[in-house]
Amino acid sequence: MKILIVDDDADILKMIEKLLVHRGHQVSSCSTPFGVSALVMREQPDVVVLDMMMPGLSGASLAELIGKLHLPQAPKMVLWSAMDPEQLSDEGTRLGLPVVSKASRPSLLVEKIEQLHAGR
Repeated sequence: MKILIVDDDADILKMIEKLLVHRGHQVSSCSTPFGVSALVMREQPDVVVLDMMMPGLSGASLAELIGKLHLPQAPKMVLWSAMDPEQLSDEGTRLGLPVVSKASRPSLLVEKIEQLHAGR
């Protein structure tokens, strides 16, 4: 599965990328929200993981932008953040997207990504 992770924290990017590669996935990452639309169009990932709190453009705004792209197959998206869990849940509900808190164990994000791809 092709996965794109967008997070401004380099350490988190490396950790999640390593977990996903170890599970056999093809992973791209981006440490800034700018240029993500072009990256999604070029790479056509199956799943995009979006950090909610990034400078300049939130994960929620990015999700809306990606949703408007003209793609043969829209990627599934998951919001992931250290923000207040209730606020994160509200944003996920508003956008119709699953969420994972950074306070959770990182393997929970991996499980959510794999569930999304499997259509569960």
